[in-house]
Amino acid sequence: MWIVTRAVLIGLLFCSCGARYHLNRAIAKDPTILDSVVLKVDTLIITQKEEFRDTLILQKIDTLRIIKEGIRIDLRRLYDTIEVDVQCPSDTIRISKEIKVPQVVYREKNFDRKYLYILIISIILYTFGLIKLLK
Repeated sequence: MWIVTRAVLIGLLFCSCGARYHLNRAIAKDPTILDSVVLKVDTLIITQKEEFRDTLILQKIDTLRIIKEGIRIDLRRLYDTIEVDVQCPSDTIRISKEIKVPQVVYREKNFDRKYLYILIISIILYTFGLIKLLK
């Protein structure tokens, strides 16, 4: 009797519903699950503030300020000293990308023959077991 029960359970195991059946049912309920999803990826790069100071020795008094592309340069000449003060403020760079990602990817399932061989051998063995049991 236990052989028959095992044979029935193995038969039910190989005859159950596949993933494609359940996917088709889900698509029938809500077809929007096949639509692609657009993901937005943001990358934020922040550079650090940099300062540079240097000194030259000359004579007389003078001040010069240069501001170009966000960089401020101060040149101060005090008698025999020149002070160079450079300030580069921090900068923010933002990179945005939109990527389309499909929600459902179909792959063809390749049939593996070893499962077929295992099924045939198990059916033959269970048949022999039933014949031996019934004799």
